[in-house]
Order: sequence, then structure tokens, then C-alpha cells
Amino acid sequence: MRATITIAAQECSKIAMNTTDDAVPRPTGRVILPSLAHLYALMPLALVAALIALAPTDPHDFWWHLRIGRIVAESGVPRTNMFAWTVPRDQPFVYAAWLGDWLFYQTYLLAGLQGPVLARNFLGTLAFALVLLDARRRSGSWRLAGLAVFLAGVMTINNLTTRPQNWAWAPFMAYVTILGAYTARQVGWRALLALPPLMIVWVNAHGSFVLGLALLALSCVGEGVRILLRQPDAPTLRRLAALAATAGATLATTVVNPIGADIFGYVLKLLTDPSIQGLVNEWQPPTVRSLAGQAFFLATLLLIAALALGRRRLHLTDTLLLCAFLWLAWSGMRHVVWFGMLAMPMLAQCMARPAARPTPQRGDPFAGVLALTLVVGVAALQPPFKPLLALPAPYRALFADVPGAPLLYSADTPVGAAAYLRDHPGGRLFNDMAYGSYLIWTLPEPEVFVDTRVELYPLTLWEDYLAIGEARNYATLMERYGIERTLLSRSRQAPLVAALADDPGWIVEYEDRFSIVYRRER
Repeated sequence: MRATITIAAQECSKIAMNTTDDAVPRPTGRVILPSLAHLYALMPLALVAALIALAPTDPHDFWWHLRIGRIVAESGVPRTNMFAWTVPRDQPFVYAAWLGDWLFYQTYLLAGLQGPVLARNFLGTLAFALVLLDARRRSGSWRLAGLAVFLAGVMTINNLTTRPQNWAWAPFMAYVTILGAYTARQVGWRALLALPPLMIVWVNAHGSFVLGLALLALSCVGEGVRILLRQPDAPTLRRLAALAATAGATLATTVVNPIGADIFGYVLKLLTDPSIQGLVNEWQPPTVRSLAGQAFFLATLLLIAALALGRRRLHLTDTLLLCAFLWLAWSGMRHVVWFGMLAMPMLAQCMARPAARPTPQRGDPFAGVLALTLVVGVAALQPPFKPLLALPAPYRALFADVPGAPLLYSADTPVGAAAYLRDHPGGRLFNDMAYGSYLIWTLPEPEVFVDTRVELYPLTLWEDYLAIGEARNYATLMERYGIERTLLSRSRQAPLVAALADDPGWIVEYEDRFSIVYRRER
């Protein structure tokens, strides 16, 4: 395994430098300074890294995943509900992201609640660094590589919260970069050796592992068609055979997970579950009402123009991948991140001038100082140092006062309400779904109505949840479920907050700026 990874790393270094075996630069012993051209790439990368570090972590997904990480570390991968009183405690549930959860918990053990956010920041920066390298490989231009990073980063701006998907960003870009370089004949078959072992990590960290299989399958189809069409730049049969063998080996590694081949059934359920498709906003198509959606449509228009007018063309395999991921992004906002990372380097290629080889860049002391300043600036935004900065009051107001984790977790995190419930347990609780995630983490024995494990709950329960939150026939429904207490979001469940305020059968137990706890009068 170590030899395989070493070989792949050597090949990937050639991708990064866009060189052949005969032209790998030799170390000279001198300090290598960046050039002014490098700054066109470093500045957008630093900007994206800063945006990632500045983004608050929402309560929706993170907290219950952290609790699962602790359970995995202490007793193994769970298989059942455990936390909700509205469905049986032993109802089966697939914790497909168990490895991502466990890794988050390990960072928590190392650095407290700052640890998972540090991991998120590092993983995001690494992924966009790979976007940068892929765009540079394709275009030969640091300026266009910087543009690719900027556009991909803006498309991801609503997807920067801390959650297991963070662990999938870098594997996805590693697949994109290696396969892109292989189909362009810039690396040999040894680079493909990194893909099957990387899939073992990916399949246990996040359900998006199927995208790696899709990249391989589409690459095999595209390269095969190029051979059949006898295109001048078509691969040899030997190279296609190596790609197909890698695809087969990678598919085989996907069963190396706690539920084996059933992992595909889990992914299929996510893609077809009516509760997820109908209730979760990020599974809806992108719109121009968000900055990420606006960036997606702008980038799509730029791609169309570049494909029509650009001086460098994509080969058939790239075009096939671009169309497939454009369709995927068009179907759901949560998929736009993958489209951005894959497509923006292709945009850079189409916009680039025809060139046989990138020209060497001369190091510049001023560029070196500015690059170091960018690195220091991004480092200053990391959790250990961020609270020391003179950040504006409106920005500080976005965060909750989570002990040991200042300026990291969204102000909507129900820290005070959960502490109150922990000190005053009892009674069947109706809760906002996002708050359920934090309750799972912070309460010793959580009993939530719902949480963001959306596929765990039947659609009828979600319909009742929405009806109660909107104060539609709430009294009858709450009586049917035997609800005795509520933890509500003032913004997301404003109709119910207002209705209970006017209902003499309910009294306020706790309230703050974002949440409120009601108790039924006995």
C-alpha cells in the first residue's frame, strides 16, 4: 500500500508541475520565491480559504455526526435510531459517514470543539488547491487558474458548514485531477494506483463516493468512444485497459465498509426518498436567489461562451464529464460544489491561449512577501487566533457563545436552551429539526421529535412536523403525539411561537434571541 501511494504521489507531482519525466525540476538548494504571476492564483485561493474559515457552522448536521463519532470510537458503528422518541429506538439506520464522524471526533479529542472546524478549513483549502493545480495543468496560466478557483469557491459559498461532506472534497478533486491528467496523456498508469485505496476512505466517509465511480465510468466510456472514432489524440488500447482495470478495482473496494454492497441501496434511498427531495432545500434546483446560485448560472454562461468561442477545445471525455455534472448540478443545489470543482478548470482551459509549454516564471521578493502575508492572514482566521482579531460586531453577532469555541458555531445553535433542558429533563419534546441535532450531542440521553437524519422518519411524520410548526391544527396533533414541551426556533417556527404565546395551555420556560421553550400547563 505504501509503495502504491508513493508511486501515485510521484505521478501527481508531475501533474502539479505540468512536466514530463525528462523535465522535472531539480532542487538547487536556493530559496524558491513565487513570481508575480503566481499571485494571480494565490490571492483567489487565499480568499476562498478565508471564506471557509469565516463561515459559521450551522447546527443542522454537525452535532449529531459528532455524537456518532464518539459512539464509533467507544463501541463501534451503530445501526439503529437511538435518539428519537417518534420512531422505535431499534429502527435500522445506516450511518454511512461513520469514518468522517469518527475523524471529526478525533479532532475534537485533540483540540476540543475547535478541532472539527480546523479540519473543515484545512480540507476545504486542500480541495481548492487541487482545483488550482488542475486549472493550471489544463490552461498553463496562473491567472486563469486563479479565476477557476474564485468561481468554484463562490459556487460553494452556501456549502461551507462543518459536516462529513468536507472529507469528500479532496478525494473528489484527486479523482478529477488524476483522471484528467491521465486522459490528457500527462501521467502514466501508475497514477491510477492511488484511486482504489482512496475509494476505501471515501466510501466510509461520505455517500458522495458514487461520484468517484461516475468519474471512472464516464472516463472509460469517453476514452473508448475516442478510440472507436479514431480521433488523432485517442488513447491506446493499453491505456484504456489500465483505466478499465482501475474502474473495476475501485468498484470492488466500495464493499469495504460496514454494510458491504448495501451501501448502494443507501445512496439510492437518499436520491429517491420523498422526504429528502421535498423538504431539504439543498436538494432543490439552484436559483438566482442565492449568491451560490447566481455564481452557478454565471459560470454556466461563461462555459457556453468559452466552448463556442474559446481557442482551446475540450476532448470528448471532458465534454461528457462536463455535461453529466452540469445535469447533476441543475438537479440540486448541494451538487453545485462538485460541478464547480470539476468544470472551472475546464473553463480555464477553454479560455487559455494555445501554448506548447508554460513559460518559466522568475521569482520576485515582493511577490514572496505578499504570498507570506496571505498565508499569515489565512492562519490568523483559524480557530485558535480568530477570537483575538478585531472583527466587526455584526460578524461576531453571527456566532453562539459555545464554551471553548468562540466565533465558530452559528448563533442559532441552541446552547442556552439545551443547557436548560439538560438541567430540567422530562416530558415529550417537540423540537425544531436543526435543534434536534444539537440536542443529540449535548443531552446525556436525548429524546428528540425529529432531527436532520431526514431519511429516518416517515413522510407522514414530516408532514405532521410541518403542520405543527406552521400552527395548522397544532393542538390536535400535539395531543395525538402526547407532546408536553417544545423547543422552537423563533424564525423557522414563528407561527407556532405566536400561537403558543396566545394559548393559555402553554407557558414559557426559557427564551433567548433565537429559541424558546414552552411547557404544557397540567
